[in-house]
Amino acid sequence: MTPYFIEPNRADPMRAKMDEYGAVVREWARRYEAILVDTQSAFDSVLAELHPMMLAGDRIHPILTGHMIPASAFLKAVDYKW
Repeated sequence: MTPYFIEPNRADPMRAKMDEYGAVVREWARRYEAILVDTQSAFDSVLAELHPMMLAGDRIHPILTGHMIPASAFLKAVDYKW
């Protein structure tokens, strides 16, 4: 699972750092043929419609609704059928 920062602005310093770390995780997943759960991408899809504060007051620790985003991305990555 990639690290994430619940912030749509890619120029935000913390978001930029998480994107760097995410690139490392993607490389490891490719190298070791592991399942990749791109949580940042999952949050980005939702952030196109919602303000970050609707998902996490500090943009790091999601509220209940925010927890559904990485959970859903994980289930999709492992091909879980609802």
